[in-house]
Amino acid sequence: GWNTVGGDKGGGGGKYVPPSQRGKMGGAGGSLAAMASKMDSSGGPSTDKRSEQNTIRVTNISEDTTEADLQELFQPFGRISRVYLAKDKETMQSRGFAFVSFIHREDAAKAMDKLQGYGYDHLILKLEWARPSAPKTDPGNEGTVYRSGYGKALAQDTKQKVSFASNLTR
Repeated sequence: GWNTVGGDKGGGGGKYVPPSQRGKMGGAGGSLAAMASKMDSSGGPSTDKRSEQNTIRVTNISEDTTEADLQELFQPFGRISRVYLAKDKETMQSRGFAFVSFIHREDAAKAMDKLQGYGYDHLILKLEWARPSAPKTDPGNEGTVYRSGYGKALAQDTKQKVSFASNLTR
């Protein structure tokens, strides 16, 4: 037969209990949905909204800095849930800023206190609480992406573009 991890603690009497049935046996298990429904806004693992509150925006980072460097720098202050280093798409070098998310806000506050103005790789770091990015909603612009840099001012009518080009050649 199957052996359960931890012996008879789960109330299963030493026999295998499928994960979907474990919460019903009075044990500590259960489905993810059941666990999530038991959590309130003040307790439990962090949600997306909660982890945003634990995120620090780090600016004035050198181009040579990597995510591993940031992980190493911030690790002594507590458990890190995510490190995002903004990189240039073509060169893959750092764009000079990053976001470091901690599991606990207290750890993030300690890191901010100790690393604000810290000299790192010949630059002085600036740290601030990350603000949630504003949703990009423009009702008249759904599905249309302007990549030219001119935005909506660029003529979108092909005939109009041709007429401008023909005016230049005369």
